[in-house]
Amino acid sequence: MACNGGCKGGCSNSLFVGDWLAGVAPPADAPPLVEVKFKGTRKALFWTSIDPPLTTGEWVVVPEIIRRSSEGATQIGRGYDIGMVSLTGHLAEARRRSSKEDIPPNQRVLRRATAEDMENYKQLRLKEPQILREVRAIVEELGLGPNHQMKVTDVEFYGDGRSLICYFTAEGRVDFRELIRILADKYKVRPDLRQISNREDSGYVGGIGVCGRELCCTTWLNSPLTITTEMARYQGLALNSTKILGLCGKLKCCISYELDVYKEIVQRIPKVKHIFTEDGEWRYLRTELLLERMWFEKVGEGKQVCLLASAVREILEWNAQNKRPPSIEPYLVKFPDLPTRI
Repeated sequence: MACNGGCKGGCSNSLFVGDWLAGVAPPADAPPLVEVKFKGTRKALFWTSIDPPLTTGEWVVVPEIIRRSSEGATQIGRGYDIGMVSLTGHLAEARRRSSKEDIPPNQRVLRRATAEDMENYKQLRLKEPQILREVRAIVEELGLGPNHQMKVTDVEFYGDGRSLICYFTAEGRVDFRELIRILADKYKVRPDLRQISNREDSGYVGGIGVCGRELCCTTWLNSPLTITTEMARYQGLALNSTKILGLCGKLKCCISYELDVYKEIVQRIPKVKHIFTEDGEWRYLRTELLLERMWFEKVGEGKQVCLLASAVREILEWNAQNKRPPSIEPYLVKFPDLPTRI
């Protein structure tokens, strides 16, 4: 699909994905709830009573969310923020159920954004790259970079320009009280420093994965996933390979996407070390999980054969009755003869 970004001279953007819900109003019985997306991966849910109903892709003005406590309660500030509606109706309600968020009644969309709001928003975004460079320089001057491995990933203004969020990664806790004082005096804003993980850092920076698409943590994941080596073992992945690491240096989030399928297949694969036929004893070698095929080697000869998991279960039933099938040949997976290249 061609890029619709209004580029002069035309371009080809293979990563552009059309939003098929853009401009589509939610059904009449849909919950009065919308998800609003801000810069980077920051999102929040808001109640709405605006008429006509909001649709995805519209820009709205919402109250400023100062912070979330450990109990999940939300504090609403005096300022406001500007974001784009990304989910509406039943989809936003499904998002609320999955995240188990408790949305207070005053966390509500204020109005649609005007042309003046959008112009102010654009001017704030233009200031951020220069402020990011200056904040990084201040961090180095205070010694927070060398001493705490503190790295400022991004800065973000709220829509009213009175608050500034600084996202950073660091080794352990950082005493940034002096940094907050300097930022407040220099930019006349209320600084909000938020420490994020390496996974969240990749989401804010963005990038292209080995699949050729934009990172999941940048586009649609609502929160970083917890990926364990056990998930990789289920799928037969080599744990010492860098191919299973993402741009954040951690195990790829997509390892979890097919985990349930692999667990279901593993339940169907018989656990066996040897099977016996009249041909002799066959030792288990390996399993091709997605194809549900198992490889065996004939003890003493080294001949390797491939059997479906269902065929192995049938042979095991014979062996459980102290019987052996006459031959292993009827159970073998037949591979086609490949042409020989000269």
